[in-house]
Formats: sequence, C-alpha cells, structure tokens
Amino acid sequence: MAKDQLSKYRENLNKFSEDAQIEQDLYLRKLALGEIQGPMTGFPSLDKTWLKYYSEDQIKNKAPYMNVVDFIEYQNKDNLDGIAIDGYEGIYTYRDLFAIRDKVANSLYKLGTSKGKKVMMMFPNISYEDFVFYGTAKTGAAIFPLVPEYTPNQVCEAINETNAEFFFIFDALLTKEMEESIYTKTKLKNIIDVSFAPLQNRDARTLSWEDFLNIGKDYEMPNIKRNPEDLLFIAKTGGTTGKAKSVMLNDTSFITLVHQYINSDLPYDKGDRWLRLWPIFSATAAVSSFFLAHAAGMQEVIRFFPKFEEFGDLVLETKSNHLILIPMLLDALEKSNTFDNQDLSFIKSAGCGGMPVTKNFEIKVKKFFEKYNLPIFLGYGWGQTEHGSSAAGRMNEETNVIGTVGIPWVKTTVSVFKPQTEEELSFEEEGELCISSNSIMMGYYNDEELTGKVKWIHGVHGVDGTHGVHGRVWLHTGDLGVVHNNGFVQVNGRITRSILTFPTSKVYPTALEDIIASIPGVENVAVVGAPDPENAGFEIIICYLVASPLVNPEELKENIDKFLSSKFPPNGRPAHYITRDFLPLTSVGKPDVTLLANEYQTNNVLKRKKD
Repeated sequence: MAKDQLSKYRENLNKFSEDAQIEQDLYLRKLALGEIQGPMTGFPSLDKTWLKYYSEDQIKNKAPYMNVVDFIEYQNKDNLDGIAIDGYEGIYTYRDLFAIRDKVANSLYKLGTSKGKKVMMMFPNISYEDFVFYGTAKTGAAIFPLVPEYTPNQVCEAINETNAEFFFIFDALLTKEMEESIYTKTKLKNIIDVSFAPLQNRDARTLSWEDFLNIGKDYEMPNIKRNPEDLLFIAKTGGTTGKAKSVMLNDTSFITLVHQYINSDLPYDKGDRWLRLWPIFSATAAVSSFFLAHAAGMQEVIRFFPKFEEFGDLVLETKSNHLILIPMLLDALEKSNTFDNQDLSFIKSAGCGGMPVTKNFEIKVKKFFEKYNLPIFLGYGWGQTEHGSSAAGRMNEETNVIGTVGIPWVKTTVSVFKPQTEEELSFEEEGELCISSNSIMMGYYNDEELTGKVKWIHGVHGVDGTHGVHGRVWLHTGDLGVVHNNGFVQVNGRITRSILTFPTSKVYPTALEDIIASIPGVENVAVVGAPDPENAGFEIIICYLVASPLVNPEELKENIDKFLSSKFPPNGRPAHYITRDFLPLTSVGKPDVTLLANEYQTNNVLKRKKD
C-alpha cells in the first residue's frame, strides 16, 4: 500500500466509533486466523495479529464507562455477602466494605474534602488502605499513596506538591519528628492516625481513626457522581533511571485495565482468594492486585511480606488461589520442602510483574511447576506506571511464550516506532515500543512539558505526520523492543538505558543481564555504565552480581567473563565484576541501577584519591 493510501487509511480508522472499531477488530481477527483472505499492511497497529488469540465475544465486550465507586458496586451487586477482605484486622464482606467506605466518605466530606482535592495515605498493606481509597473516591477527590519508607522531609514535599489537606497514616510510621514537620512545614489540616491502641502524646490536630469516623456519624454526604475522566490516583514512578515522577491516573484507566484482565482467559472467578503482599502505593499494586481482586468479586487476602523461607507456609495457610511469584520467593520455595506431599490443587495462577524476568528464571519456574504437577504458567506482563499497569501479558498456555511478554490486551494497541518519531516500523523491526489505549495516564502532575515528551497525539505532535497514526494518542515508553508477526511483544531494554562504549558500540544492559542471568551460579545481576577513564565521552560496562550460595564468587566472575568473551568483543562485555550480598531495590522492587552507578563512581573517586 502506498504511503498516501496508508496515511488516509490511518486517518479514517481514527474516526471510527467504538462499534465500528469492534467490527474492524473482528475483521482483523478473521484475517489473522486465515478465515478470510485479504492484504495486510505489515504494521502492528493496523493489522493487530494478536487478535487471533481472542474470541469474538472478548472483542465485542466493551469496557464500562463509569467511575470506580459505581463499578465495584455493580460488579458485586449479587455478591454483597461474599468476602471482600481477609486481613489482619478481620474479615469484611463487600457489604461491610461499602458501609465503611461510606463512613470514611461522610467524614472526609464534612471536613471539607471534595472534587479536585487530594487525600494522602501511608500504610503498610492493611485493610484501611481499601477503606480510604474508596471513601476518598466517593467524595470526588483523588488519593495519593506514599511509600511507607518515606522520610519526614519526603512526606512534607509530597504534601506541598499536591496541597493535600488530610493524611492517613499507620501509627507505627508516624514519628514525633514527622508529625511536627508536617504541621510546621505544610498546610495540612489533619493527620488521621490509624492505631490499634489509644493515641498518646499527639498534636490536637491528629485524629484517631475512631475520632475521624465520629465526625461523619449521623451525617450523609450528598450524592456526588464522579466523572470517569477525573483524577483518581497519583502514583510515583520507580525512578529506576532518573528522578521519580508523579503520574496521574483516572477512573477510566483503572476500569479499562481490569476489564481487559477479567475479559480474557485468565482464570479469575468470583470468590477466589487473591494474595496481596504489597501496599497499594504503586499503580501496579493498586490496579492489578487490590482493585482487580474486587472487580472480579474475589477475596483480597492481605498479609505482610513474609520472610522468604516462610512464604510456602503462608501460601498453604491462606489457601490463596492467585500468587505473585518474584524471583526471591521462587528461590525460597525451591530451597524448601514446604510443598512436598501437599495438595496444591487450589493454586490457579502465579504472576510476576514490576521487574524484568529472565529466561533463566522462567525455566526455573516451569521446572518448579512441573515438580509439583501444577498445570499453570507464569503470568508475566509488560507495561508502565504511565499506563496504570500492563499493556501486554500472557493469558493462557497459547500465549505463554518464553522470551516475550505475551500479547497486547484486547482493547490495547502496542506497536513499534523509530525512537522519538511518529514513523511506525513493521513487524520484526526493533524500535521504541509505544502503547495506545484508554488506560494511558492523564499526565505528570504539574509538568505539562514532561508529559508532552512521552504522551503524543500522532499527526499533531512531531515534525512528520506522514507515517503517524493521525490523531491517536500514543504513550512513548522509552522501551526498546519488537512486535513479532504473530502479535507477541518482546522487550529488549530501555532506550534511555544504554551504554556507549569506545569506539562506537551501544550496549543495552537488559539484554546483557538476561544472558548473564542464564549462567549457573548467578542469583541476581545488574549491569550499569561508568565513565571510561581512558576515553572521554564514553563508558565502560560494570556488572554487579549476587552469587548463589556455595558458589565461589571469583570463580563465577571468571566463568562469566570466559563465556562472554566467546560472544562479544572486549568493549561489549563488562570491564569489571563486583559481587554483593544483595542488589539495592527501588521503591517498586526493581534493581536500583542509578544507585549502583553512583556507588561505583563514588568508590572509584575515593580510590583514586587514596592512590
């Protein structure tokens, strides 16, 4: 198809109504399955070959356009006596959850919370997160959760950034220093201190949970209808490759995402038990764990993150149907015999998200599942905080292809573009992975300039609209990857996270990490760049390693270097190997490569001064 014809075709597609787009997708599904014959364009966003893995009903099923308060009630209208939360504080049915939500909303509204305002919370993973989230949403305000490890200064900065007026916090996290800092450095009205014991020696403006709920006792706030496009949630990015950003997500983002998970082949059923081990400060935890569990009418089983060696016992004790299986937890299970001679038929799914997964880890997972006769696969996906959660994933054995992150969700389009342009590349071509869906963020909080660098309207943004998908909003992720002919998405690393070695070789750390992680004896790995002492403007490759127990670190370094030397030139492999007992992590659980790079440079400077 000629360029001008393609350009016109894209423009026409963008004008389609939702019903017309569904008809087009049904046509593309038949085309991909070979049920009908017709020309393909060769571009992922136009051909959508991944649709062949979805049924006609899944394509036809529309995501409801409503706010999160109405959505959760609608999803559980016949499940009010079903268990919504199984937490340390007790068991709550959906009827209980909605009743406590209303009490929180009444008190917040009476205190002055309303549409456009922000409410902040900082909790470990406990039931109160759920009550505050839904109660805040009912008032029309937005919720801004903080990482439990935030310092007093970080908390004050977050409050001032958003002009939050109310701050919910768990008592053990509220130090005297933090309380004093908040009331002297911010304009916050009240701290609501959730404690399992009476409050003592607190500022008069600090309310107990009971005192807070009493404010709205015998009061009923007016019926406020949230607009699904209103700000609902502010999530901090992990800051893996730079300063953390504040991402704004609305109700539509949350609902579109969970609708796609539920409207897939993932084995989620009403009444299932979903194990949640993390607070909901991140978008992934909020959307793909807490909110998904309630949207599907499941029981949200809230437990603190266990000691690794106790994870198996926790799974057996809670009889959780759905698990999150990060590498450290799998390693712990492998080293224990907890599951031996146990009936594990209750386990229906195991997912992994928020961090890169190596082929080596996937192979270990597969062997582990086979050992215990678990007919499941690793539910691995890919996405960004700026998209709320995953844009692609694996939903059944057919889409469980090692080395890929599965296929785009049914109402999501993923394609590849020439980096930082609107020029779409063909299947099998490597470029910048970009996402188009109703789940894309509203933008970065108070930063339109930065928003414009990642959220583009193609055909409007940029210098060349000829190759763009005209008028469609795309999230430019900064991830390097490929969309294969069969619709599977492969992520190869960060475009911005590359190492330029002398003379002119660009190395992508993620690809190198994947290779090193496959070498026996490697427990964990992170590759970073450091200034080349001999060639200004270039970098050398530094490899941080965590060796498996009983493995000699020095021998492991030699084995890795020997293995890589047969595959890469000297400037394409690590110049130095550094072993550590563990890798530092960002707030969302990813290896903190920025900290490691800074650590190496600092140590190097100190060494030179000493010499």
